[in-house]
Amino acid sequence: MKLSHFFTVLLAAMIGFGTGCASAPTEPAKKTEPVKKADPVEKTAPKKAAPKKAVKKTVKKAVKKAAPKKLTLEEQIKAATTPVQYKRHVKRHAAKKAYAAANKDKIKILMLGDSITHQWEYKPAAEVQKKYITPYNVLNLGCGGDKTFNTLWIIEKSGILELINPKLVTIMIGTNNRFDYRATAAGVKRIVEEVRKRYPEAKILLYAIFPRGQNKNNSLRKVNDKVNDEIVKLCNGKDIIWVDIRKNFLTADGVLEKSMMPDYLHPRNAKGYTVWGESLKPYFEKYGK
Repeated sequence: MKLSHFFTVLLAAMIGFGTGCASAPTEPAKKTEPVKKADPVEKTAPKKAAPKKAVKKTVKKAVKKAAPKKLTLEEQIKAATTPVQYKRHVKRHAAKKAYAAANKDKIKILMLGDSITHQWEYKPAAEVQKKYITPYNVLNLGCGGDKTFNTLWIIEKSGILELINPKLVTIMIGTNNRFDYRATAAGVKRIVEEVRKRYPEAKILLYAIFPRGQNKNNSLRKVNDKVNDEIVKLCNGKDIIWVDIRKNFLTADGVLEKSMMPDYLHPRNAKGYTVWGESLKPYFEKYGK
């Protein structure tokens, strides 16, 4: 082989080797804009439902209490003289009716009224009750919170009064009414009339509504005094007898002391009920046996 030819072949081989080993030229990569990351979405916790109690409170605050409807005097009189029973009465009335049915020939005295009468049966008055009430055949239908229309329900609708024939009926009601004094007086008048209708021969003791409030400036005491000024007119001193012991509960200057009535309403102790018991005593002795 000629030397020139040898170098030609060697050169060709070297060129071929370079071509085979080198990577093919590629187009330069296009510059791409860096991908912008999306702004992170703020994660907000789902709103929790307000607790039921909180909702109720909000609603209560939002809803304004409707002002109580102002009744005309005629409407108040109608309310005071329309018999009404409440759920709280059911158990007591049922027990009293059962007692009346079992002792109808023995019961000589019927007591009508509200909590002041009812509480003759309470523990603080127990010792006084033994002295003034227990020795006699008494049916106490007083009930806490009662107004004239509740007492009328007992008289007209309960069926209890039809089971007995008392010789004496005591009535002291009206301090809970919250009516115009004339409407409360109308309610008491209706009670007296209904009792008289059922027991034409019985004596009725109509008590002046007891004083309430610490002193004579108490607004509720003033209303009760006005009621008393009206209902005293119902009494004739014979079969409907007015009993007014208000002064016996008060000091000389008209103060009602806690020792007499701890809550300025109920004679809820021996001292207070002794005042009442002493006024009942002569009548109970005469008609209760």
